[in-house]
Amino acid sequence: MEKYMPHSFVFAITLTIIAYIVGVLATSTGPFDVVMEWNSEFWGFLGFAMQLTIIIVTGYGIATAPVVRNGINRLVRIPNTAFQAYISIAIFAFLVNLVHWGLGLVAGALYAIFLGKERDDVDFGYIVAIAYSAGVVGAGGSISQTAPLLVNTPGHFMEDQIGLIPLSETIFSPFHLVMIWSTFLVLLVIVYFTYPTQENTEPLPDEKVDDLVPEYQSDLGSSTLASRLNNSRIFNISIVLLGGTVSASLIISEGPFQMLELNTMNMIFLTMGIALHGNVVTYASAVTDGAERCGQVILQFPFYGGIQGILIGTGLAGILIDSVASISSAETFPFLVWLMTGIINVFVPSGGGQYIVTAEIIHPAAESLGVPHPAIVTAYTVGDVWTNLLNPFWALPVLGIAGLKVRDVWGYVIMVLIAYGVIVGGLALLFPVLGLI
Repeated sequence: MEKYMPHSFVFAITLTIIAYIVGVLATSTGPFDVVMEWNSEFWGFLGFAMQLTIIIVTGYGIATAPVVRNGINRLVRIPNTAFQAYISIAIFAFLVNLVHWGLGLVAGALYAIFLGKERDDVDFGYIVAIAYSAGVVGAGGSISQTAPLLVNTPGHFMEDQIGLIPLSETIFSPFHLVMIWSTFLVLLVIVYFTYPTQENTEPLPDEKVDDLVPEYQSDLGSSTLASRLNNSRIFNISIVLLGGTVSASLIISEGPFQMLELNTMNMIFLTMGIALHGNVVTYASAVTDGAERCGQVILQFPFYGGIQGILIGTGLAGILIDSVASISSAETFPFLVWLMTGIINVFVPSGGGQYIVTAEIIHPAAESLGVPHPAIVTAYTVGDVWTNLLNPFWALPVLGIAGLKVRDVWGYVIMVLIAYGVIVGGLALLFPVLGLI
């Protein structure tokens, strides 16, 4: 895989070129107009890009706080063998992503670093690959997923057509739960059969540990006014009171699921990080180091925004969806929605954002075929996360924190991609045939 997997930025540019060529050839849009459609959305993801960047840097700030470091260090000492260590990171990443995919990206990478620091009998590239793969599987069943949360929100843009769909009918439905947990169990089996033997293990080098998660110390040796201000807890307490009040107010007024909204999650992360560090200066140093891990995310987000502009502006996405709907039956439509969403997600890994575009086509088609709307939301959701195991974009925060490249982990990740496709694709066909949706 190292010989064939290009740099993630090359991958993004390649997808841009493919989208442009197909947009010109498959639609009536002229070559110059396709360029303009690309430009129309090139900067369209800036808000989302900043939200994700803040999740990464504030998550990094939390993880580098002394109390959290000590907690993770105790946690990674629980496994007694290398195999148990590999299983532990799969379980950890999966469970955290079930709660929130943004938190899971950061937490899984940091658990891998601390595990690699603690043990010299685990392969560092492999544990990072497990952290990401298990996280993607968990994200498919996460209560923070965009589409299930959106259709459960009063006043959403499709309410007149599909009504309100509770989470009990989407991510907590048997259809959805069987898909996610079956895939996770198979992932554990993959780990059992593929984890590296001791002679093939490449542990985390000792000299890299401090660079990946350095310790941040307060400057207590100076008695100058500046030093006393820098070390004062007054600033920590002030921000914690402000951020805590805002977060609590939103959760109380909007309900507990409000804490899964990205801006609220970022406020919680920011407040927690400042509370856990000795002072705001050590926290600022931690966040600065975390920002260095976000370079590729910041660089590549506009290119995927441009690809979305091509797919939507030229009508290419609509052509793909209409083609799928035209050859579907009630039994095959959930499978084809899953497959189509996975294909679109390769080109636009927007964390569920393309649902706003596709929903107005797939739901009327589902209704005409007699397919329940909750099943379509589930098929969309698992398809949206599936090809995150092919397009490396969402792995960039994990790799940035871990100090690795795509080629260091992607061979392992592709195995999970294939298993995920076989299991979820098969279940997406089986459940409708058996009348279980």
